[in-house]
Amino acid sequence: MLRAAIAVLARAAPVTRYIVEGDSMEPAYSAGERVVVNRLAYLLRPPVAGDVVVVRDPEDRGRLLLKRVSADPAAATARGACYVLGDNAAASRDSRAFGPVPRRAVIGKAWFRY
Repeated sequence: MLRAAIAVLARAAPVTRYIVEGDSMEPAYSAGERVVVNRLAYLLRPPVAGDVVVVRDPEDRGRLLLKRVSADPAAATARGACYVLGDNAAASRDSRAFGPVPRRAVIGKAWFRY
C-alpha cells in the first residue's frame, strides 16, 4: 500500500527529473546528463519558441523525448500543437519526421541540468 502511495505521489510531483539519452540535443544537452523538468510550467500558457521540453513520443507512447520548441508552423500552435526539433538535426527524430505534437503530449519544461 505504501509503495502504491509513493508511486502516485511521484507521478503527481510538480517537478521531476529525467536522464538524457542520445545525441539529438547536442551540444546543449549531452547523453547521461540529468534534467529537472517543471511539469506545471504550461498550465497557464503554451510553450513558446526556444523552450526545451519533454514530450511523449507520438510514435512510441512509452518513450519520452527532450526537444526544443520551434517557431515554425504557426498553425501548429493555433491547432494546440507544438513543432519540436532536436538541436542536432543529423541525430534527431523530431517534428520533421512525425509532425507537430499535441500540447497534451508535453510533459513539462526543462528547468536545468546537472
